[in-house]
Amino acid sequence: MKIGVQARTLRACVVLLFSALVLGACTSGPAPDLGKRDAVVSSVMQALHARDKDQLVRLAQPGPQTADPYAQMLLADWGGVSYSGYSTAYSSDYRPENVAVRVSTTDPAGNPVDVYFSLRWNDHDWVLAVGPDFPPTGATSTARSYLSPTWTASRC
Repeated sequence: MKIGVQARTLRACVVLLFSALVLGACTSGPAPDLGKRDAVVSSVMQALHARDKDQLVRLAQPGPQTADPYAQMLLADWGGVSYSGYSTAYSSDYRPENVAVRVSTTDPAGNPVDVYFSLRWNDHDWVLAVGPDFPPTGATSTARSYLSPTWTASRC
């Protein structure tokens, strides 16, 4: 059970790394508005809680056509998590328009869980970051060492 949670966390970290690297060159327009991040995180958490794949895909738009499988992967790992009383930490070590998000909440059984995803700034809004490259299955702990962001916490 604990190994499964660690494997999902590792996979999420690798997804964050690839998302930040792949989508780094896709942003243009005005500087990111950091004040708008919390609303998007809340929408993502509500969609995960409701297991609403369509809403996750909408939160990734405009984005690549791969939003659907990415949304399905998020739901497989974190569908049903609590969307109230969570704490959020952000990291923008890569670029200010690409933000890694870690949300500490509880799973459907009430156990503590960390949810990981990325946001990217798209002209005037934050969107759920998705990309065509997914982490390989069976990634090792070495992959986690590539992702060592500095997290800035907030409480929702």
